[in-house]
Amino acid sequence: MSFDQYISYSGRNIYKKCPRKYEYRYIIKESVVSDPRTSMFGSTIGKVLEWFYTKRLWANPDPVSSVLSYIEEAIDVVSLREKFDRSQDPAFVNLLRTDLITYLPKAIETIRSHGFLTPDSRAEDDLTVVYGNEKYGMTLKLGGIADFVHYKNRSDVWIIDGKGSKYREKYVDADQLVWYAVLHYIKYHVAPSRLGFAFWRFPNDPVKWIDYDESRMRSLLDDTFDVAKKIKLKCFDATPSGECHRCDYRIKCDDGKKYIAHRRVETGGRIENSTFSLESDYE
Repeated sequence: MSFDQYISYSGRNIYKKCPRKYEYRYIIKESVVSDPRTSMFGSTIGKVLEWFYTKRLWANPDPVSSVLSYIEEAIDVVSLREKFDRSQDPAFVNLLRTDLITYLPKAIETIRSHGFLTPDSRAEDDLTVVYGNEKYGMTLKLGGIADFVHYKNRSDVWIIDGKGSKYREKYVDADQLVWYAVLHYIKYHVAPSRLGFAFWRFPNDPVKWIDYDESRMRSLLDDTFDVAKKIKLKCFDATPSGECHRCDYRIKCDDGKKYIAHRRVETGGRIENSTFSLESDYE
């Protein structure tokens, strides 16, 4: 089926925050250099838990031992994908390995105690769909891969997004889960009964459920078509904000550089604390 444009949730969000940043990333496709270590824990524990479902490790006599046996392979897979040379920072790899040994058994307990396991549970479930809207006269390919989808029965579906950050609420975006709910409904004609986040580093309070309804789904979908229409019209004006300090393209963006210079004058040379952090993070 043909479509006018592809848009993912992350792309939609980037456009809403700053159309110029969207242009750099998705239209011009400027390369970005980032430190892969900031996301290694979340990516690696996610890969092991993906295998927990796809390789049916949960059916083994000792699922925890089975999961732990895949740590080294997962580190290798994620390191290769992220172009991270583990030999350059063995201390970091040792810390990563220790964290995985600590939190994976607790993640399995969270999965067990909260019912995140059915014979039809899926990991990295591709919910991408093609959907047309007469109101906007466009057909979009809406992209999205859910971390985990659990089918209790045909009408009882749970979508769970795993989080590996050491800051529990830092990367929580409820609309991301609603996005998956929209895609699941379009693809399977079933709205998920539960949406939630699983925080692997917080085993004492590991789950946050998200409330949503049909109006929220419709609003998100309408807003997405509105974004897509602006992208089609090549509306890529910058919207400078405090986030310019962190933007991957701040050196290339004249509007961003002007905003940063203006803010430095206003604040006496200080960088706004709300938009700058010296602490690295695992996500």
